[in-house]
Amino acid sequence: MAYMPRTGGFVRLNGALGAAAGPAIGAAEKPAGVESTTPIEKGQNGEIALWGDANDFPQQVIKSINSNTILPAVLDWKTRAVYGGGVVYGRVTGFDKDGNEQFQRVHLPEVETFFRRSNIKRYAFESLQNIFTFANGFPELILSRDRSTITSLSTPDSAFYRFSVPTLKMPVPEWGYISANWPDAQPGDGYTTRVPVLDPYGDAVQALRQDKRGFKFIYPLALPSPGQSLYQLAAWNSIRKSGWLDVAQAIPEFKAAMFKNQLTIKYLIEADIRYWQWKYPDWDTLQQDQRRVIIDEELAAFEDTMAGNAGAGKTVMSVTIPDPQTGQQISVFKITAIDDKIKSGLHIEDSQEASSHIYTALSVDPTLVGISPGKGMGAGSGSDKRVAFNTFISTHRFHQDLVLEPLYLVRDYNGWPADLEFRFLNPLVQTLDASSPVKTTTGNATEKAPADDDSAAE
Repeated sequence: MAYMPRTGGFVRLNGALGAAAGPAIGAAEKPAGVESTTPIEKGQNGEIALWGDANDFPQQVIKSINSNTILPAVLDWKTRAVYGGGVVYGRVTGFDKDGNEQFQRVHLPEVETFFRRSNIKRYAFESLQNIFTFANGFPELILSRDRSTITSLSTPDSAFYRFSVPTLKMPVPEWGYISANWPDAQPGDGYTTRVPVLDPYGDAVQALRQDKRGFKFIYPLALPSPGQSLYQLAAWNSIRKSGWLDVAQAIPEFKAAMFKNQLTIKYLIEADIRYWQWKYPDWDTLQQDQRRVIIDEELAAFEDTMAGNAGAGKTVMSVTIPDPQTGQQISVFKITAIDDKIKSGLHIEDSQEASSHIYTALSVDPTLVGISPGKGMGAGSGSDKRVAFNTFISTHRFHQDLVLEPLYLVRDYNGWPADLEFRFLNPLVQTLDASSPVKTTTGNATEKAPADDDSAAE
């Protein structure tokens, strides 16, 4: 509108000034003509979208993890390593000559209150754990009673979550169901909670303002995996399908059974039948029990000579007798040492190969976690560890960004400063000649000292 003071009239310009000067700052964006395409898998029935054929895929994954000595420890290590120094917030004030962000931490009372109420440390760690284990996370946002702010953020264990069956009318499933009793849980059983789901690919802030289905909402997170339309599949899950996890599990089971059931035989002593006839002239007339007594006494004499350290240095007599028919000397005793397969490290190479496949599936260099089983055990050099660790951290920025994504929704919904950024503190190992053995960064940013409250609130 334009006002003409001499005539006192108003004129509708119909956007003429905007057309000449371009869109005004802060003007509303034009709405999209259509929604983006979301593939919907058909054939699902009922209320719950099954996770696995028997709706127990996460429970089977946990069973596989608990049956292996490497998986739980390495998954936990990955979570701790990527979590690093935890979540911080601040502003990007510029870029250095290499294009790295110059990140300045700030202090905002309302953000501190939200972090404390949400126990943001637990949220970040548990979310990373869900992502690394299942490639899916389901953070829960809690609104204030007047719906003006998001008061807290948490995340349930992914194994306890299921989507509702998706429909063609919804870009994402309408509801999520949380229960510790899958696959036996059912909606309405008193132990299963239904929570509305937000679309992470749309305008979640606007959708949340308009959605009146309750005061808590699920904002799903996922690592994309090929061909998965609903529940994503962790890349390391290939080790469960390849058979190498079964090999790794079979080796200790086999060895445990062998230790339990083996016969500990060190020597095989073979005696020529003619020895007994030569030493005992009445041998042919002796009863079976009498012969057994004589044999036992001879065997006891051998054991006294050859058993343990007490037998070290003793002399074993080898008896020869003439063959009655040919007259040639016959060695009546033959002593053979039995090869101890357990002592020789049976299946160590198989165990080492299986372990190598597991570490590869988990995308972790074995030197970062410890030595791997096998004859050529070794933890690697310090330089190997430093390079491997820094490479590992630098390749997991997306995982960090994914876990931080709901915080940007909270920022925009709660009206926090629009330039507020969230980062994980990443410890990077330096060389020994550096001033500090560990350097802390925020993603690819160089961190500055925190600003005071007044400048942060502007």
